[in-house]
Amino acid sequence: MLHLAVGLGVVVAASAVAYYFNEKTNDELARQDRAYKERDDIYSRYDAKRANQDENYREQRKAQAEDYKSLLLKEIDNHFEKVAPITKAYQELYDAIIVEVNSDTTSPYRKSALQKEFSRIEDAQIRISEYAKYLEFERTKVNELWGQGSYDWLLERPISDALLPLEWLYPGKLLVVELEDMDKPLDNSRHILKFLGFDGVIEQQKALALNYGTEFPILIVKNNRNQFFGCVARGIIFHDHIRLSKPLSMTVDHYRGGAKEYLCTFNEGLVRACLPQQSLLQPGLRCVPGQNLDVYFESYDAILHSNPLGPIQRNKKKPLPSITEKSPSILGYDDFELFIEADIEILNKIPSNSSFYTEFTQWSLLGFNIDNGVITLGKGEIEVQCELSENNDGLVIIKTFEHQIPQVGMDLPFEFILLSSDLSASELFGWSYGVEQLFSFASQAFINSTTAKERVQQVEFFRRWEKVVEYQKQQESIRSIEFEIIPQRNNAAFYLLNINSSSIKDSRLNDKSIYQFMREIETSGFLQFNRSCRLLVWDAEHGKYLPAVEHSRSYQIDYRLDNGDIEIEAPLNNFKKLDFTQSQKFQLVVQLPNAPLQRQQVALDALFEDRLVEPHLKEIFLAPSSYITEQHRSWLENDITWSGRLTDSQKNAIKVALSAKHIAMIQGPPGTGKTTTIVEMLFQLLQKNPNQKILVVSQQNTAVDNAITKFKNVYPQLVNSSVNIVRVGNPDKIDDDMAEDHFDLIFQSFIEKCLSDTTSRSATYAVNEAIEAIEANEANEANEINIKKRKLDAIYEWRALLMQIKDTAQNSKVSDEFFTTMLADKNLIGATCVGLAARHAGIDHVTFDVAIVDEAGRATVPELLIPLLRSRKTILIGDHHQLPPSIAPVLREDSAKDEMEFLKETFLETSFFETLFEQLPDKCTASLAEQFRMSEPIGDLVAELFYTKEGVRKLHNGNKDPLDTTGFVSKKCLVWVDVWGKQFKQHGSTSLENELEAEAICSYLNKLSKSISRKIDVAVITPYGAQKRLIRKLLNSNGGSQQIKLRSLTIKVDTVDSFQGSEAELVCYSTVRTHGSLQFLLDKKRLNVACSRAKENLMFFGNIRALESWQPKSGEVNLFKEIIKRSHKEKFVPERIKVKRSKKLNV
Repeated sequence: MLHLAVGLGVVVAASAVAYYFNEKTNDELARQDRAYKERDDIYSRYDAKRANQDENYREQRKAQAEDYKSLLLKEIDNHFEKVAPITKAYQELYDAIIVEVNSDTTSPYRKSALQKEFSRIEDAQIRISEYAKYLEFERTKVNELWGQGSYDWLLERPISDALLPLEWLYPGKLLVVELEDMDKPLDNSRHILKFLGFDGVIEQQKALALNYGTEFPILIVKNNRNQFFGCVARGIIFHDHIRLSKPLSMTVDHYRGGAKEYLCTFNEGLVRACLPQQSLLQPGLRCVPGQNLDVYFESYDAILHSNPLGPIQRNKKKPLPSITEKSPSILGYDDFELFIEADIEILNKIPSNSSFYTEFTQWSLLGFNIDNGVITLGKGEIEVQCELSENNDGLVIIKTFEHQIPQVGMDLPFEFILLSSDLSASELFGWSYGVEQLFSFASQAFINSTTAKERVQQVEFFRRWEKVVEYQKQQESIRSIEFEIIPQRNNAAFYLLNINSSSIKDSRLNDKSIYQFMREIETSGFLQFNRSCRLLVWDAEHGKYLPAVEHSRSYQIDYRLDNGDIEIEAPLNNFKKLDFTQSQKFQLVVQLPNAPLQRQQVALDALFEDRLVEPHLKEIFLAPSSYITEQHRSWLENDITWSGRLTDSQKNAIKVALSAKHIAMIQGPPGTGKTTTIVEMLFQLLQKNPNQKILVVSQQNTAVDNAITKFKNVYPQLVNSSVNIVRVGNPDKIDDDMAEDHFDLIFQSFIEKCLSDTTSRSATYAVNEAIEAIEANEANEANEINIKKRKLDAIYEWRALLMQIKDTAQNSKVSDEFFTTMLADKNLIGATCVGLAARHAGIDHVTFDVAIVDEAGRATVPELLIPLLRSRKTILIGDHHQLPPSIAPVLREDSAKDEMEFLKETFLETSFFETLFEQLPDKCTASLAEQFRMSEPIGDLVAELFYTKEGVRKLHNGNKDPLDTTGFVSKKCLVWVDVWGKQFKQHGSTSLENELEAEAICSYLNKLSKSISRKIDVAVITPYGAQKRLIRKLLNSNGGSQQIKLRSLTIKVDTVDSFQGSEAELVCYSTVRTHGSLQFLLDKKRLNVACSRAKENLMFFGNIRALESWQPKSGEVNLFKEIIKRSHKEKFVPERIKVKRSKKLNV
């Protein structure tokens, strides 16, 4: 983390440092002075004899040349001695930077600093390599002149320089030249400088040079022997913009959808670079071809040809240089400006020509002494050690050190003002809070530098998720089939291939065949076979599949579905090594788009590529246990005026959430008022600053709708005056109360209003006036007519576009164009994780000030990352004592666990929410402690079994009134119905059933419906899907509706996992198991969910003797014993219900 050489573990000698700066060391200067004195001595000795017309002049001249040759070769050898160690040092430095920049554990701030120095390191590397070539050139020339007897020419040869001569050219060299320097050999090197390109491009280069002035910058790009080709455009970029950290105006050429970037050009295509969409100041506003943008070069090589730190492309080349609209001076969004006070005597010790004083040199963090609070900063080659000012509102320099090379540490999200001590620095620029944030940043950086092991482990955790998402994509989105066939020639260019239905059935995966995938494409209305299907042929020689059809002709392939068969008519490639009159092995690959998984992959990529709105979040994710809590002082120190009745734990949780600067986590056990807490948070945030953009996101639509609907109902005045709400997601799944705020409705209203505006009286009048003026040619000047024509064209074009959008409202490309525009004035956005993931581009371009994530414990890591990476601050609300994230069915298959052995350990047992909550500091976590859902006996059961830690109960009953069971289905809130049934499974099924338990529940509910008139919700839950289906069948022979109406009872039958987040007055729980392992049933988190759904009565149906007698293994606990002990017990006497059953298999 410290200085460039130290931090990278590479020792760079003074000679290497000099090459970094293209300067000579003191030793080199002294040695060169000695060499010139020795040369002068040789000249003086022989010049005297020449003056005397010595008869042996020729021999003396040869001897003089021999002495001088020895001197020249000795100096060349001396210089050569330094080349090898410098080359090695810079190669090590180059390799170390590449490794650190590409490491997933490197801080975004550190990466930013290293990227800025990379081009200078590369330039020094190139120069030392060219210097070796220069010395070899000099050695060859000296020996050549001596061998030819050209003594006079040899004696005029200058001593080789310790640095590359100005006239020695090489790719990457930046020169300032005149036109007369072009196309002629340069002195000594005989190198010829020429303009890059062919005739037309050369003329462009010359025109650019002439427009620049008498002298112009040029960058050498390539060479052919002694001819060196330079680019004026690249020279201008380096000389006037990169060197001075100034923006450059570039032109957008086109958008590259696959890479999500713009190709930009400078000076009609002379220079090309890539602008990632995320690097725009407004990523949501689509740039158009021809648009000019002010950009900064971000990552580039010495010749501005590629991005050396970017990933290798498919063509095995590096990508184009990357540029950004964002100023490189500050990484992140903080806007802190602090003063650094220095005594005038200290400043006088810093050389006046030092880069320390230039405005383009940035400050970086070099180190922090956590014991004495001394913070070390670097600017250029100057290192300064600072301590707090007397008022703790700035810094004071106590020591300075001058180094031979710029000090590279970490970029800082702060700006500094350097002031002399005779100014009233504290009075003018003092800012205690800003200094506090600086020291917090420095402390965190120091701690992070000591947590390499933890960071590596966390990186591996995220990398595993990449494998999981890729596996899901393969299983859920891709189908392929291999088949051998002799292609039947249809005509000169096309062949027929047929895949029969039996082969297709054999290749089914997860109950879906390739035929069904293709049927979905055919009936989608927007997908195309040629874009979704790939036809490959086996190349036995190289052991791999090759494209069976040239890419340029893939559109000519005709795919047909015929009663279960797939017919393909294709212009197969003319492979010399493949004989299509013989049987060949083909493969057909079909891929369906899966927007949620694609978005999850993009979110993981964004994390590793540091494309976060708030860089601190990555630091927190990689080392949560080392995070130093940063808080907003205004929320922390000031009393909050609460808007409603809240418990003490709710108030504390809200204050923790509001005070947190980057992340806060709230654990909310069942019934503790998480929605109430979220609503109060929204009120406090939006009342204080309605200009911020807040996202409310959850796993379930109901959670999002409940929070926002309640907020609207409780605070109508605030909503009407300051809050603009939009709900994103499937309109069929949202609450009716949220329909008016749905994005699609707002979008349609927006389009209608725009259309109305274009047809309004004023617009119509303007159009008619323009038409009349054009037709009558009444305008005084030609350009007035042109202006009116352009206005008229614009109105027509805008109206046509609006009509197109209105007619294709379901087209995601169109709606994405407007997505961020529509959200621009919305400050409260609601969505589910899946809803956000389903939008291909929209969410990528929206930045949130705060993201409130409900049910965060139920979201997978990639699902969480989608909103978190776009937010400056995150508030996660969940309960890690309930079920972990819902895992896709394909990940629960044995094949998935075999392929990814880490699956169970990493994902199926512990959630990311739990990991963060357990490791983050207490200052940014809180727990809700009072529950208001469950009746007292149920609340006590849940609290003592699942929310008691080390003997201390963490969850309490919020209702202090005496329990009133009037209206309850039973006076006993906890009941266990003893059912002596037997577990079994159907042939071909993996899930268990218990017929007698199902009968017992149905019998009880039938009797209850006849004895109660009060309308209540009933939940029948079970761990097993087969039992759920059986009970539904018994209760409702039609089995169509999700909810079953039984007189005054509204019954929902579901699995425990699916019912998390829901509640009912009465919950009936079917245990099913009568023998075997109870590990699945007794999973503490699953059982917690089962026990905490009931508001009034909780009834268990199961075999008491079998469940009580189960002996757990070491480390396991039979919680059923405690539940049975607390419950009122009843015995079920069956009344046989005739149900037509298929053959059963007892297990």
